Amino acid sequence: MSGYVATDAQAYERSMGRWSRMLADRFLDALRLPPGAAVLDAGCGTGALSEALAARDPDARITGIDLSEAFIATAQARVPAGTFRTGDITRLPDADAAFDAALSLLVLQFVPDRAAAVAELVRVTRPGGLVAAAMWDFVGGFTFVRAFADTVAATEPDGEVFRARYWGDSVGSPGRLGALLTAAALHDVTEQDLVIRQDFRDFHDWWDPWLTGQGVAGAFVAALPADRLARIEALARRAYLSGAPEGPRSFVAVARLATGRRGHH
Repeated sequence: MSGYVATDAQAYERSMGRWSRMLADRFLDALRLPPGAAVLDAGCGTGALSEALAARDPDARITGIDLSEAFIATAQARVPAGTFRTGDITRLPDADAAFDAALSLLVLQFVPDRAAAVAELVRVTRPGGLVAAAMWDFVGGFTFVRAFADTVAATEPDGEVFRARYWGDSVGSPGRLGALLTAAALHDVTEQDLVIRQDFRDFHDWWDPWLTGQGVAGAFVAALPADRLARIEALARRAYLSGAPEGPRSFVAVARLATGRRGHH
C-alpha cells in the first residue's frame, strides 16, 4: 500500500473510519446478502464493514483479513464473533469456494496487483456466490480530499506527484471496477454509485485528523517540515472556506460499487 499509512486505528477512525462506517451501510443495502452467509471482508481495516454486517445479521459467518496488525486488533474487538487475521488479499490462505460472498470495501485503490486480488476473491467464492468491490471515485466524487489534493498540486512539486498517484489512477471511476470483475470471468457484472454526505463542524474537523498521519492525505501532511506545514495549512483553509465564513461544510462523497457472480463451471 505505497503512500497509504495504516498504523493507528484510533487516528484512522477520525480521518476516514467515520466515513467508512457510513459507506458500509450503503454497501450492504445494495448487496442484500442472504442470512447466515459465510462472508470474507478482504482488506477489513478497522472492521467497519464487518461490524455493520454483524449488526444486521448476527448469524453471518465473518472472516476478515488486512495487512495492518493494529487494524486487525480493532476489528476483532468490534466483532468478537468474527475471525480476523493479518494477511495479503492477493495471497489468501483460504480454500477454494470457502465463502458465499467475498467483499472488498475501499481497498483496491491501494493494492499494487489489483487483478491478482480480484482473482483471489473469485477463487475463494463458491460457484454462484457474490464478489463485490467498492472504491471512492477519487476523480469525480471525493470532494473533501480533492480540495486538498488540488491545493497542494498547484503549489508544491511533490503535491503534483501526490495527486497523480491517486487521481491519475482512480479505480473508483466508472468502468474500472467492473472491468476488473469482468476480466476475472465473473458473470452478471454491474456497477452503481454509493453516495454519502460528509458533514464537518469547521475547518479543524476537516484538517486536524490528517495531522495524525493516517490514510492518503495524512501520509502527505505528516511528511511535511514545520515551515511547509504551516503554509499548506493556510492554503488548505482557504480551500475549505472558499470565500465563506468559517463554520460547517457538507461534502458529497461517491464510491463506485461493482458486483458479479462466480459461474457454476
